[in-house]
Amino acid sequence: MSSSNIFKKKLLFVISSLGGGGAERVMVHLINHLDKNRYDILLVIFEEILDYQKDFGSTPEIICLDKTNRWHFFKIILKLRKIITHFQPNVVMSFLGYTNIVTVLASLFFTRRKFDLILSERSYPPKSSPTAHFDLLGRMLRIFAYRRADMIVCNSNHTKSAIEKDFHIRSEKVKTIYNPVTLQEIRAKAQERVTHSFFQNEGAKVIIGVGRLAEAKRFDRLLRAFSLVRREEENVRLIIVGKGRLQRELEDLASQLKISEWVDFVGFQSNPYAWISKSDILVLSSDFEGLPNVLLEAMACGVPVVSTDCLTGPSEIITNGKNGILVPVSDEKELTEAVLTLLKDEGLRRRFSIEGRKRAEDFRVEKIIPQYEKLFWNTNSLNL
Repeated sequence: MSSSNIFKKKLLFVISSLGGGGAERVMVHLINHLDKNRYDILLVIFEEILDYQKDFGSTPEIICLDKTNRWHFFKIILKLRKIITHFQPNVVMSFLGYTNIVTVLASLFFTRRKFDLILSERSYPPKSSPTAHFDLLGRMLRIFAYRRADMIVCNSNHTKSAIEKDFHIRSEKVKTIYNPVTLQEIRAKAQERVTHSFFQNEGAKVIIGVGRLAEAKRFDRLLRAFSLVRREEENVRLIIVGKGRLQRELEDLASQLKISEWVDFVGFQSNPYAWISKSDILVLSSDFEGLPNVLLEAMACGVPVVSTDCLTGPSEIITNGKNGILVPVSDEKELTEAVLTLLKDEGLRRRFSIEGRKRAEDFRVEKIIPQYEKLFWNTNSLNL
């Protein structure tokens, strides 16, 4: 049978932008690895930020709803409704909380909805986090939206449990699908050359942190731990990959700690794997996560990892002492000691490198994409 005679599902993906975040990267991997003979794909973004556009194998059709301001709430809802009407998708899949709310509200215009609505929750902060305190209206909208989805996809079991409990949603409507890792691509890109003086300094060890320069990532904690590390190991450097509004504040903190000479903020890098692979240790210092891609990517590169045991994700990736080290979230002393342990123990770094590569295999894209495809073809049959 020719491919032209095969029924193709029409998939509409919705996300706020193609900015340099973990959810955006996961969505790019998903679109890249779907069989184009089985799917017609349309991507809708709210804001024209296109950091990841060049990462598409074959660029899907992309529609931007508002090139200047993704927060034009009602305007975006109406525009999205118009696109759904025109495209007539079989499945609409939305990523991240604000986008999920907008997508659900746009779908309410269709009294007899003929498409499956799948929401993807990538990071659900613990109640102790300042960002978890939604205003009453925001929380009500989120509950309203999530209860009207056909399926909610979470990227960790902790997030799945939190969504079920907080929003009183039946377990069968919430599914965990871990983030996919493109092992072959990561390991190929990891070979690319990086010209940076820290990597040229013979005998120096390089610690790396990767992520948005935002409160939840707690790069301030990493800087303070690094300043303590340098008291025992002077020949060590720190590279921070990422951009965000806290950059100036973090640079000022590095200056106050008198470590600026050994710390470099290198901004967003389209190929972070090349930077990670040439480092000796990757440290994740977050207060909370979803399922941190950077841990999986470092493991795929064979780089030992140290992470805070935050909600959610790290403990579902790292087996403490076997393929990495987990430390309590607020304990900078233990974070410092974990980094020093790895810096001083080449054998332990080598063991974590081997075991990390093995663990990354469990998240390879070829294992994860079929789980999404099963949803695209079978959601209706669940009678949700």
